[in-house]
Amino acid sequence: MRIKIFFTIILSCVVVVLKGQVFPSTDSLTVREILIEGNFVTKKKVIFRELDFKVNEVIFRKDVIFKRQVSINNLTKTSLFNFIEINIEETPGSNIIITVKLTERWYIWPTLYLNHTDRNFSEWWRTKDLSKLEYGIGLKINNFRGLGETLMLNYRMGNFIKYELDYRGIYLDKAKRHSLSLLASYSGKNILPWGIESDKQVTLKENYQLLNTVYLSTMYKYRKRYFNSHSFEFGYTDIKISDTIYSLNPYYVGFNNKRQKYLNLRYEFTSDTRDSRIYPKTGYLFVAGINKKGLGVLPDEFNALDFYTQLYVYRRLNKRFYGASGIWYSSNMTNDYVFFSQTGLGYLQFVRGYEYYVANGSNAVLFKSLIKYEVLSMKIINLNIWPIRNLYQFNKIPVEIYANLFFDAGYVTDKFDIYKQYENSLVQKAMYGIGAGIDFVTYYDKVLRFDYSFNAMGERGLFIHWKAAIR
Repeated sequence: MRIKIFFTIILSCVVVVLKGQVFPSTDSLTVREILIEGNFVTKKKVIFRELDFKVNEVIFRKDVIFKRQVSINNLTKTSLFNFIEINIEETPGSNIIITVKLTERWYIWPTLYLNHTDRNFSEWWRTKDLSKLEYGIGLKINNFRGLGETLMLNYRMGNFIKYELDYRGIYLDKAKRHSLSLLASYSGKNILPWGIESDKQVTLKENYQLLNTVYLSTMYKYRKRYFNSHSFEFGYTDIKISDTIYSLNPYYVGFNNKRQKYLNLRYEFTSDTRDSRIYPKTGYLFVAGINKKGLGVLPDEFNALDFYTQLYVYRRLNKRFYGASGIWYSSNMTNDYVFFSQTGLGYLQFVRGYEYYVANGSNAVLFKSLIKYEVLSMKIINLNIWPIRNLYQFNKIPVEIYANLFFDAGYVTDKFDIYKQYENSLVQKAMYGIGAGIDFVTYYDKVLRFDYSFNAMGERGLFIHWKAAIR
């Protein structure tokens, strides 16, 4: 009797195990169909590339919501659509039908260009120097050929002349894993920062060109799946300065040089799970790159090695609170002091509260953090003033508002110990800034940000910016 009971228990266990392995789980769903709506310009293969669903794929029910959100995030990061909606309908037999509803952006933009030549808007707004404005015309075609490519033609005038042809995202294969980008530009500047004194740029303005630059670049990008990509860039740079700049700063392009030419080879790895590239709230961004300037091909070629990396993490803390923090680092490795190749902090990367200052050096590190509160979740303003189908994108305006508290810290080192000669005190000195801000986010990747900051020098002020603080 005991033996019979024992074998009955064993047999029951075997049946349970085999049942879990042989028969499909009731929690499994099969993707029977994926429908795309609203893609009047965008090719379907571009959209399918970003979806985390495949037709006839078997997925677990518990993964549906996650895969839906990944798909929305991927489509958002293409910057091709104003609104994205993914509906999932379950049908008999554990099947699902996925409907992707899209509102495309307006892709063709004849541009009237107006900007400033200062490092940031707050720096320009302090002086309101109209001579530092640059203006021009151009044509930008997003989603060129409906394949997510971008074609730009630009001509800038005034004190900053520039001719530019930029063709990005040319896919080389059907799976859209391999792409190519091409860039050719010529620029000439009549206004040029030629030195740094008292931690501020010293600028010269003339009625002739102080600096000319020719830049040619080809970039290959490999992106196998959604989050990780590898890029390789091969470029050519030719920089020439006037006699005036040479007399003011003989180190501008290298000691006793008025011209610097070099080839460069750059590699960059990116892992990006952010929900948005423009105003991220969840996910992370990791970037690491190395750029070899000077390949030993051209005579008297500039020689340097740049390394940079950054890691930013974004989290939703609860229903309306979000947090973000991260670190950025760059290093310029060369045996010769060259002014134009050293940046440090105060340019694209800066400690909030130090918008008016620059700290050049060989190495720079920056920590940024914030906590923000969702004052207004996405609200759609319906205008209904454009009856023409091709202009329907402008009928709906999304608006979001966030308030935040932030803390930044930075440090710059200079192995040449050059900048201290000109009463620059921020090099090799801790910088930090704290404050509060408010961000306005709307469509076409527009962010308007107001920050009120306090820095380590006891200064405070209101600063205006046009992009997210940590991105």
